[in-house]
Amino acid sequence: MERTFVYGFEMIAVEELEEIRSSERAWLIDLRDEDNYRKGHIKNARNCPLAYIDIWRRELPDRVSIILYCEHGNQSLLAARKLRGRKGAIYTITGGYQAFLKMDEKEIDTDVFNR
Repeated sequence: MERTFVYGFEMIAVEELEEIRSSERAWLIDLRDEDNYRKGHIKNARNCPLAYIDIWRRELPDRVSIILYCEHGNQSLLAARKLRGRKGAIYTITGGYQAFLKMDEKEIDTDVFNR
């Protein structure tokens, strides 16, 4: 599948998520608020709401790829722009969590303590 490069980050289809996670050292970041995260999220995602990006972005390790998603994909684009210039690849999932829910085989983790 062909990837789209925009402003220093890559937009990926949800189907590419596992390939990237298995081939790179990557953090999966759910940008939604805690309530939406608790209702369901992609397995092993860390909840880092967009509203607090200026705080948590300082804690991101260098040379670790970051995969961002939100509900529909718009907020992840904003976050990716704010994270430009850091060491390590930045990816956004096109369509966000809603695209993930539409997949046939999904790993939904509704246990907030299983992160």
